[in-house]
Amino acid sequence: MSQGVSAEDLFKLKALSQPVAANDHIYYVENGVDQVSNGYTATIKAVDALGAVQTIGTNGTLNLQPATVGDDVYYTATVGQAKPQLYRVSKGQEPECLTKNANEAVNTVIAAASGQTVYFKTTETAEQPKLPSPQDFPATRHVTRLINKADGYGWLPQDVTYRLRRFTPATGMVEQLFAQGYDFDLTSVSADGQAVTYISDEQPLNDRNFNRAVNYLDVTTGETVSLTGSLKQGRFTDATISPDGRHVALVGDDGAFGRHTVADLFMADTISGDLERLTGDLDADLVPDFAGDFEQHASGKLVRWLDANHYVFTAAYHGRSQLYSGQINGQPKLLNDDARQIIDFAVMDAQTLALVVSYQDLPSELVRFSLTVGAEEPLVNPNAAYESTHEYAHPHRFDFQATDGQQLEGWYLPARTTAPKQPVLLYVHGGPHANYGETFFYEFQVHASRGFGVVFFNPRGSTSYGQAFENNVIGHYGADDYQDVITGLDAALAKYPRLDATRQYIAGGSYGGFMTLWAIGHTTRFAAAIAQRPVTNWISLFGTSDIGFYFEPEELDADLFSKEGLASYWQQSPLAYAEQVTTPVRLLHGEWDMRCPIGQSEEYFTAIKRNGVEADFIRYPQSFHGVSRDGLPSLRVQRIDDMTAWFVAHPSARN
Repeated sequence: MSQGVSAEDLFKLKALSQPVAANDHIYYVENGVDQVSNGYTATIKAVDALGAVQTIGTNGTLNLQPATVGDDVYYTATVGQAKPQLYRVSKGQEPECLTKNANEAVNTVIAAASGQTVYFKTTETAEQPKLPSPQDFPATRHVTRLINKADGYGWLPQDVTYRLRRFTPATGMVEQLFAQGYDFDLTSVSADGQAVTYISDEQPLNDRNFNRAVNYLDVTTGETVSLTGSLKQGRFTDATISPDGRHVALVGDDGAFGRHTVADLFMADTISGDLERLTGDLDADLVPDFAGDFEQHASGKLVRWLDANHYVFTAAYHGRSQLYSGQINGQPKLLNDDARQIIDFAVMDAQTLALVVSYQDLPSELVRFSLTVGAEEPLVNPNAAYESTHEYAHPHRFDFQATDGQQLEGWYLPARTTAPKQPVLLYVHGGPHANYGETFFYEFQVHASRGFGVVFFNPRGSTSYGQAFENNVIGHYGADDYQDVITGLDAALAKYPRLDATRQYIAGGSYGGFMTLWAIGHTTRFAAAIAQRPVTNWISLFGTSDIGFYFEPEELDADLFSKEGLASYWQQSPLAYAEQVTTPVRLLHGEWDMRCPIGQSEEYFTAIKRNGVEADFIRYPQSFHGVSRDGLPSLRVQRIDDMTAWFVAHPSARN
């Protein structure tokens, strides 16, 4: 029997991203995890038409954002302790550093199709973001803005400059296009290099306005116009200029339902300024949010052009990626609906794409996809050698029905065991506006290898099922969503007799941590529970989370300071039901978490411990909210071990 996935295999598995097609090659990033340095790596490689792979950029720990001009490859590299800089590697030569400003970090690199210019964004600040402050004599921090910290980063810099720069290969000159004190996302460059699109806050000094506008900069005149000004609450994620410069394809939403509004494709005319929504009838989300733990450094490109009249984009639908194409004056058509996630994609020519895909039982693969016939050819599987001696657990997808008739879907990942019965682990995703689906989940594979049958569902509130489905949880946390996951668990137990109903466990992180604690406050069916980085008290979260003051009024459908706010927040808090808990529970929380600060677990632990419940609380140092996704690798492994130990120590429920 082949080996299953062990926790330590995190250091063996690879993930691909950021494909770029040029010169009869596909350049891409191979992402890995290094056990010795306890950090992450990224290497730029290329595969040719015959399938031969060569390494392009390895001079930095993280080599990212490949862009090509002729035979030269431009990219960012993080070398030693220095901030990322722009590098160029020519055929047969050593990498050359093109920027040498120690205070500026290069973030994004895009080359014009003409090859005459390379644009890149930089961020300059001398402030240290991480916690705790590393200075021997730290200075005080004077906080004046509502938005003053960000999970995964730390305290936001108060003295920072964001720049758009341009490199001209013919002259070697680096010049500045603009500099500003607020952030922006560089998203595309016109084919002739004379225009760029970038996305930025519409009112950057207003911490209660979250509109994200698409800006079109004519580099020759210096004039900037907003392409999305007609949408007063628009929030955009991507924008791409057509090859002839006449149109810009945009992905975003009109903000009709706040920050959980389902995204659409829009088309802007650069001459008339007209803006048209193209996918209003498409019941899919063009900004995917897969609840996986394996994707690294995806490009974020959601729409690309095949030629001046045809475009291609991906969307999330019922837990999987769909691939669409369309033309300027026509409706998009579905090209591919396979059960997988399309992590990244690039245009090779008007009939061919390069796709980076992931399946529940295949971590990462680069394939060539034909738009004309819909067939594809595998090009690179970075885990082929690993898979010759290991086997992944293979999922079973199933449908079930909620008590009110709502159709739902879930998955069962069988334990790799010959035992006639296997304990069942119900896992709840975060968000709640995210979705489980057809993508590799390293942690689930480890649990399956350790003998647990993992079941997971997309309850109401999840993405990829349309706006009404996503809206359902608003103002009703712990209602239909709770019933959905419990009903799904019952459906799995009935459908798969190898699952042991006497050994039921529940776990989840963030919103999944909320649901874990909500569940044990309303049922005693679980032998043990593990809540990771949970929300336990909406009242205290409001002013301590990096997003609390604006996330909660939308999600709970009331402001904390409104007449009904306090009662509503408490009623929807797991802490309110702590005295009903008898299930043994372990709390896992990162000490640097700014999304759901560690005080959330501290409050809950105190409440149940004083009530005599068997509980413990593990604090993960130097860890933000995403400790299980991109945290310190050693702690990612430790966290799974901590989960297994807790479940094994509690073999049956104490009803």
